[in-house]
Amino acid sequence: MLKTIDKYIIKKVLKTFVFSILAVLCIIVVFDISEKIDDFLKTNLSVLDLVTEYYSGFVVYIGNMFFPLFVLITIVMVTLKLNQRSEITAILSTGISFNRLLLPFFVAVGVIVAFSFFINFVMLPKANQKRLAFENVHTNYASILSGVHFEIEPGTIVSYKSYNFKEMKSVTELWIDNYEKSDDNVWKLKSTLNANYAYGDSTTTFFSLKNVTERYLLDNGDSVVKHLSLDTNLTFGLKDLGQRNEVISTMYYDELLAYRDKEKGKGSAIVPYVEIEIYSRTANPLSLFILALLGVCISISPARSKVGLTILLGIGSVALYFVFNRFATVYATNSGLNTFLAVWIPNIILLVFALYLYWRTPK
Repeated sequence: MLKTIDKYIIKKVLKTFVFSILAVLCIIVVFDISEKIDDFLKTNLSVLDLVTEYYSGFVVYIGNMFFPLFVLITIVMVTLKLNQRSEITAILSTGISFNRLLLPFFVAVGVIVAFSFFINFVMLPKANQKRLAFENVHTNYASILSGVHFEIEPGTIVSYKSYNFKEMKSVTELWIDNYEKSDDNVWKLKSTLNANYAYGDSTTTFFSLKNVTERYLLDNGDSVVKHLSLDTNLTFGLKDLGQRNEVISTMYYDELLAYRDKEKGKGSAIVPYVEIEIYSRTANPLSLFILALLGVCISISPARSKVGLTILLGIGSVALYFVFNRFATVYATNSGLNTFLAVWIPNIILLVFALYLYWRTPK
């Protein structure tokens, strides 16, 4: 059963967390407006439109990203305040153990963790859909893919020189190589198609090809057919040729699993990003428990003259956590590190550091 002192600490943690996250989000939104003000003026959208079409998704995305920082700051500030008022000393002097003192902190953070899971699995995909849809139309970002080769389906290799996945209208220098498995289990090239330009849309597999050369490898010799223009249905659409990597953040969990399996079959380079997104939606909320333990341990008994140093240590710990997280992600996507390890290694390092501080903390 929770006692009065437990409820007191839980309320302080939750109130401080809500206040800190709202305050920081307001500052972030102001900076984002100042950065994108030129793009907003070009849209001729009203303030209400900007809030509903962009910032309702942007706030959820940014808030979820900085949950670890908000949680640690909250725990440090609450613990320091209790300590400065000698409330921690009073609690421990009644015979309550240090481990028992941690209970209300973990209960409060447990509420935040549950909310974080709800955001990651329910709110975040929809929020990112709004945010990316707005950015795709009203802002500029790098959207050109060049020199891509991949297997669109077993036996079909697709290559192209250039594709703008933001406009999603055409591909330059499209090559389609079709292979067929022989009776002795060997893949042999059966036909190729090359088009200088391929025009289509994002909703169908219909393409209008220009300057087309088709080559068929037959038993009695090769057959070459050329067309100035060829309208045809292919086995893929423009959206299958490549998308913005951030599109995975708009998918729900079951969609991510299906998308990963599909891209694995194509040998797509986006698979590590998908797997990192899958594992992060569980690992990131659970990291808040580790940060809670870390926050209590670094702020439970500092001298009054070291309060600033304690806060700096807390913020520095989160900064290093983000650095390790980013480093592991880049290593997984570029150097083949197992994606599950890439997601969990920062949490493991943080846990080891938190347990060390727990062991050193006077009890």
